Amino acid sequence: MSNSGKIEVLIPRCLCEIENAENLNVDDEDFASVFLSWEKGIVSELKPINIKNKKPKKILFPRFVETHSHFDKSFTFGEFPNFKSNYQEALSVNFEEHKTRTKYKVLERAEKSLNLAIKNGYRAIRSHVDTYESHDTNIWDELFKLQKKYSSKLKLQYVALAPLEFWDTPHGEKLAEMFSMKEGILGGVLVPPFINKAKTNYLLSKTLLLADKYKLEIDLHIDESTIEPGAGIKVLLETIDRLNIKVPITCSHLSNILSLNNNEILSLGSKIAEKNIKVIALPLTNFWLLNRKEKSTSLNRPVAPIKQLQRSLVDVSIGSDNVQDPWYPFGNYDPVYLMSLAIPMLQLNPWERLTLSSIFLSPSRLLNLNWDGLVKKGCPVDFVILEAEKWADIFSTNLKREVFINGHLYN
Repeated sequence: MSNSGKIEVLIPRCLCEIENAENLNVDDEDFASVFLSWEKGIVSELKPINIKNKKPKKILFPRFVETHSHFDKSFTFGEFPNFKSNYQEALSVNFEEHKTRTKYKVLERAEKSLNLAIKNGYRAIRSHVDTYESHDTNIWDELFKLQKKYSSKLKLQYVALAPLEFWDTPHGEKLAEMFSMKEGILGGVLVPPFINKAKTNYLLSKTLLLADKYKLEIDLHIDESTIEPGAGIKVLLETIDRLNIKVPITCSHLSNILSLNNNEILSLGSKIAEKNIKVIALPLTNFWLLNRKEKSTSLNRPVAPIKQLQRSLVDVSIGSDNVQDPWYPFGNYDPVYLMSLAIPMLQLNPWERLTLSSIFLSPSRLLNLNWDGLVKKGCPVDFVILEAEKWADIFSTNLKREVFINGHLYN
């Protein structure tokens, strides 16, 4: 089957790098009309369409990158529902699910998740996997086999999501050593209230030192709450300074810092940027779970303050988080679903560069992918092409889409 072709499409201007840009027709929603051709799965030509009043009827995006998912628990809502729809009940139901969890169930959920993700247009996914001392350690061998199985279609990264106590045990040390050979990521939860702050500091220090020892990245669920705004990130920053350590760190959620005033957010953002800490905002699960008050009509929903953090030069990505599990009962590993919900609810303009950076470019940097997601001559033909002409079509319609992987149409 040939992996060469050509097409006339609309591409967001900030997502394409093109010669003869002075001749580029860009509409009011920042879509550029371009002609694109490819050979052997690589873009060979990208040029403006100069015919006036000729506007393509398809929109092209780079294949998407999911920065934060949990496919080990995906599609479990039917068996383990959370009808109270709050954080505490989600945690309780999650523990019940763990009692029935097996390696085979996790692998089955993972394969279902990956197949949907590829079909819907993802090219890379980072998934957290719940990790405890009592769990079957052989599951990691199977998960890394799965990673290899899907490697031609999708880049897959794993985060071992464990209580911080786990990384202070021989089991934690052994897993970290294995991850150093497999490029795994250490994960943990740092959510207030901290009943014993000294112990929290100690465990966080041990986790950071372990990551440093084995040259690993850390991805923390942090400040996913409505209380003590910024308590988790402040402890993290203090610990990094005290240890004088440089470990790649991602902070997932950071939802409660939205309760700080604007100057406090900007100041905290500057410190986060200074440490080169990357942030993942997860609006769907946060909006669904947090700050539920039965007798209140308030819709105060905590989520990472994307605009202020970007203003402080923090690299912010937007991720999906949970799919049809006790934490979030909806979703289907569909990046268009995420984009069409998250952008309006966060009051982000889709025609602005920083918005699309949080969807496409920042996630590519976060996962350290070979391609940054900019469509240009010489880039891979890893695209999602939608039958649409404007943002309203994308956000309002059940769109027909085509997914191209290395120049081949994926069926």
